[in-house]
Amino acid sequence: MKKIIIIAVLLLVLSSSFAQTIVWKQLASLPEGYGSGEAISLNNKIYFVAGRSPKETEHFYEFNPKSDTWKRLADIPNPATNLAMTAVNGKIYAIGGDKFQSTNREYNPQTDTWKILEPMPTARQHIDCGTYGNDIFITGGLTSWKNISQKTEVFNTAINTWTEKASIPSLRNNAAIVSKDSIIYVIGGSGSKDDIWAGIKSVECYNIKTDSWVQKKDLPFMLFKPGAVVVNNEIIVLGGLSEANGKDICSNKVLIYKPDTDNWVETTPLPAKNVFFACTSIGSKIYVIGGTSGGIPKWDYYSEVYEGKFITNNSTE
Repeated sequence: MKKIIIIAVLLLVLSSSFAQTIVWKQLASLPEGYGSGEAISLNNKIYFVAGRSPKETEHFYEFNPKSDTWKRLADIPNPATNLAMTAVNGKIYAIGGDKFQSTNREYNPQTDTWKILEPMPTARQHIDCGTYGNDIFITGGLTSWKNISQKTEVFNTAINTWTEKASIPSLRNNAAIVSKDSIIYVIGGSGSKDDIWAGIKSVECYNIKTDSWVQKKDLPFMLFKPGAVVVNNEIIVLGGLSEANGKDICSNKVLIYKPDTDNWVETTPLPAKNVFFACTSIGSKIYVIGGTSGGIPKWDYYSEVYEGKFITNNSTE
């Protein structure tokens, strides 16, 4: 029997603190625990590149939320973790990833087949991407264990070509990246001249129409490798690694960014602390898949899958 989990403090506290709350429900688990995977939704189904369990795996799955079932699909070519994944015009793209790959993979759900396209000019990992029209935007990421790229490279899916756009001003890897209209948001992550793993809380936005970057309001706290989705025209940022008393800690917090007011608010937390998980959304629902709360030298990967549904309260912010 499915277990419905309402993650909240007391209902009175929630109603007075949050304009929206999330009801979390546990769904059918993955066949095994996976971390550093990626997910994207397409045609009301979820496609999941499994990542690591604990070794890097070629496993690729489809999840049907209506039937609450998982199905294994054709293996991903040149398997990788920490890659960029998105969907454009009915196809799925999985680009780059460990170890410093430039591979550009396209999946056709109609035929359950992969093919390799024009490689990304700058091989990199620990990346994410935004989309607009036929274009996939990849910015930042690690090109080695010492170097972070600031390049923004754009793949046009219609003509199988790459172009370069304005570089991101900061050094950034392991950021969450989401698209909203013609703006791409790069949120949190890590990177500095002295330490590629130095956590940051800055938010930068790329305007596709003007090919320019602007700074937005920082996250309330540093977040390394959070998840992010767009729901109800707002950006939802989930989990990740944060910091307390000089130590890294895994977070279960969920934040809402409101682009119209450049403001952050906190909402119902995740069912468990999580980082290196996959997440996506369908309508007003968020899906959190796999991940881990561990870290070097111990990584215990989750097989749990959660669906979060937004409930609007009567309270005001």
